[in-house]
Amino acid sequence: MPLKQATLNGIKRTASSIPEPPRKRHKSEDAAVKDSPPEEDYSIVDRQFYPPEMSNERCAQYIANQIERPIETLEKAQKETESERCAIDVHHAVVHWFKCDLRTYDNKALHMASKLAKSHGVPLICLHIISPQDYKAHLTSPVRVDFVLRTLQVLKEDLANLDIPLYVETVNVRKTIPDRILELCEKWGASHLFCNIEYEVDELRREALMTRKGLERGLAVTAVHDTCVVAPGALKSGSGNQYSVYSPWCRAWIAYLHQNPQHLDLFDPPSPNPKSSREEYKAIFETPIPEAPANKSLTPEEKQRFKSLWPPGEHEAHSRLDKFLAEKVSNYKETRNFPAANSTATLSVHFSSGTLSARTAVSRARAANTTTRSLDAGNEGIKTWIAELAWRDFYKHVLTHWPH
Repeated sequence: MPLKQATLNGIKRTASSIPEPPRKRHKSEDAAVKDSPPEEDYSIVDRQFYPPEMSNERCAQYIANQIERPIETLEKAQKETESERCAIDVHHAVVHWFKCDLRTYDNKALHMASKLAKSHGVPLICLHIISPQDYKAHLTSPVRVDFVLRTLQVLKEDLANLDIPLYVETVNVRKTIPDRILELCEKWGASHLFCNIEYEVDELRREALMTRKGLERGLAVTAVHDTCVVAPGALKSGSGNQYSVYSPWCRAWIAYLHQNPQHLDLFDPPSPNPKSSREEYKAIFETPIPEAPANKSLTPEEKQRFKSLWPPGEHEAHSRLDKFLAEKVSNYKETRNFPAANSTATLSVHFSSGTLSARTAVSRARAANTTTRSLDAGNEGIKTWIAELAWRDFYKHVLTHWPH
């Protein structure tokens, strides 16, 4: 679970992970990076992908609402193109783009894509892009890459049981991902592409670009909020601003869900495709999941060890959630800070890869709280765990409002 205190500028380290000394800068670099935080010195930020564009002046402009935030860029693109996107007829297929939402159950964009495809009698095609440069830019560990690839195999099999093909491709240059996805949609005769929003800066800008470029090619690109239980921007402080402190934000989060309980309604899995999809997309059904990029690969022994520690897929996620709610959650408040007690849900990897939605976890926890429907009453362990889940929303709200 997330830590109790958010450290936005500091670096937490353990005694066993002492960093290398900061590298020496050349004089020519001083002006460009004088406002950069310590993470640059310790290579936590890769300048191949993230130039030192941020300055104190630019931060002040964000805070004063003088320049557009990436989330605002995407939301504006979606709003300004809505009527044109709605006017596009459904053609031969509908596509769902999986990102950090590797599940069939309670997946908003997948549900929307399936519903549209079924209503027009066309197949649903699913897509996932492996990006070695994104892995490098986001400092994604080989262990996590391995978990994602194993989860994709489970997901491919689950979708195949519904006659839905999942196509997974490695795109080596991250800037070419939008054009490659548009090319694939055109190849499949798809007129509509759905995806859930990722809240990192590059990803928000990428989806804004794809929204507009899609229209130029007759493709309606729809990006929806799904990762958070409450979408970023929905909660405002008394002064009308984004909360910067967790405790009052959490009270507002709980009050909002009490007033809008529909946000805890869960989405059904996709409907089966027409049986003819098996033959029509035979090549996709037979295409294997790619191997990990060379710089993110594990040895066979490591793969086996982590497979036993972290079995992949949404079925495992739900099994862990069931066991936690049945056996551990009641004492969670008292035991959560003692690792040896093995008292936590061990679901973080599933939340981060999207094999389990935060919405499902909150909804199930509320249902387990048999004495009340309130999120902040009843069993102390359940109350505490729900508040811990809320931290995940809080971090994303902070990220979208203060992208610097």
